[in-house]
Amino acid sequence: MGRLRLHPLLAASLGLALLGPSPLASLAAAPAASPSRVSEPAGGGANPTAVSSVVVAAAPDRFLAWPANNGFWSWQGGREMLVGFSDGPWRPEAEGHKVGQPQEFRLARSLDGGLTWSVEVPPQDVSRIGKPLPPGPGEIRFDHPDLAVRVVAGAGKGGPGRIGAFHVSTDRGRTWRGPWAFSGLEDDPALAGLRITSRTSVLPLGRDSAVFLLSAQDPSLGRWAGRLDKPFAVRSDDGGRSFRFLGWLVPRSDPYRAVMPSAVDLGGGRFVAALRRRNPRGGENENWIDLVVSEDGGRRWQFRSRVGEAGCCNGNPPALIRLRDGRLACTWADRRRQVMLLRLSADEGRTWGPERVVRSNPHASDMGYPQIGQNDRGELVILYYLATAERPASFIEASLLEASLVRP
Repeated sequence: MGRLRLHPLLAASLGLALLGPSPLASLAAAPAASPSRVSEPAGGGANPTAVSSVVVAAAPDRFLAWPANNGFWSWQGGREMLVGFSDGPWRPEAEGHKVGQPQEFRLARSLDGGLTWSVEVPPQDVSRIGKPLPPGPGEIRFDHPDLAVRVVAGAGKGGPGRIGAFHVSTDRGRTWRGPWAFSGLEDDPALAGLRITSRTSVLPLGRDSAVFLLSAQDPSLGRWAGRLDKPFAVRSDDGGRSFRFLGWLVPRSDPYRAVMPSAVDLGGGRFVAALRRRNPRGGENENWIDLVVSEDGGRRWQFRSRVGEAGCCNGNPPALIRLRDGRLACTWADRRRQVMLLRLSADEGRTWGPERVVRSNPHASDMGYPQIGQNDRGELVILYYLATAERPASFIEASLLEASLVRP
């Protein structure tokens, strides 16, 4: 085990009680906190990185997971942060993900830059498609200071439900409106016969304009459909009332899976996106992270760099952010080594600095699916799920990297 090291702002929080035994009541009742610690590298040449880790959400006999699937938002320069996650009954006897049904959408909020968190049950169900309709004129402002957008993947092989939907909040995730339809995409020839498998990656460009990075799979591929998703970009210029297809982030003919883009706006119509990649013929063991770039507002994309390896067990999605000093930071899990990793780039993703271990020694390879933000103190806040020997039911954790550790 690593040496104990307290984050300077966490010392006063060590007396906070852990969550109680009642699954939903305890989960939403009070902030969760844990002592900070130094995580040591799992070995194999990775550089050690001191981090302070806090429990975001945990409850006995509950399986909490997949922040990457459920959204992350921040306001006030990162002082207020909000992350979504899935909450289901823990089934230790299950193969694969040790979770049963039903699974519910939950939120965790921090008002101090990621040091302490409280769990919320949203008053609206924003994890379902329902019967999506276009928003009315002026109902959505993509430049709203308290905006949060959540994309829901499609369901079924036909009808408007296959395209998915999105929900919008203008009070920092406390209430939501929608589901709103991706009007115009259901009849786009580029998406004919495809089912949307999107998670949330949205680039607001102004009051009425935004680019959404979505993904789709082809049901006609049968057992290969879930291994050959492809990401694409769409744009709205009328406040989400209609959308038009821009372009594929990788060609449809690309033989590898590419899904769950995490995008950054570099300005001037230039975007970069990190992608979860998999060789579908490589079993569970050939998974990695790529970075692609567009210089024309999302119409054309090209490969820029391979960020790192994601190990076994279907790999892991990346989370990408642009730091306030202009560098890129990308985090993901390597499930083979059972570590959370971070790399930084000072040249817009052309090259990457050394691999840093953010978290090691989880109890199982079922881990990761991160989100990333920078708080008001300049620290990186990385959120993910994992299980440990002390907490065998998966829970949500945040690692805070002190600003000095990520300075050039």
